[in-house]
Parts: sequence; C-alpha cells; structure tokens
Amino acid sequence: MLFGTVEYFEREIYNYLNENQLKKISEDSLYVITSQLKKEILYDFVCDERIRLECLENLKYAISMMSQSKEAI
Repeated sequence: MLFGTVEYFEREIYNYLNENQLKKISEDSLYVITSQLKKEILYDFVCDERIRLECLENLKYAISMMSQSKEAI
C-alpha cells in the first residue's frame, strides 16, 4: 500500500486503535491520529507540493469516513 492513499490512512487508523487497545473510534483518538499523520506528511515526507496536498486530502477523506462509521474494530 502506498503512503498517502486513502487506504494507507485507513490502515494507519486501525493500527493505532489496535496498538492502543481501543475498541471504538472516538473523536479524541481520531484527533491524535490525524495530528500524527499530518506531522508526518508536512515534515517527514519529502515530495512535490502537489503530492503533499493530495496526501492531506486523502487523510481528510479517510478521517471523514472513519468518523462517520464509528465502527468497532
């Protein structure tokens, strides 16, 4: 799975939930995950600015989908 895709971010969210033994998606956990991933995109990932913006949009979409579903792991 490529860094920056919607699927990548969805997997990262589930990994975070599993690692922290969280059973449900909460606004707090999504905030923490979003902050970490945004930092990664903005400061650690070396790429063209167009790709960076696309990654941020994909992250926003993935977070939106996850917050709507609020499903258990």
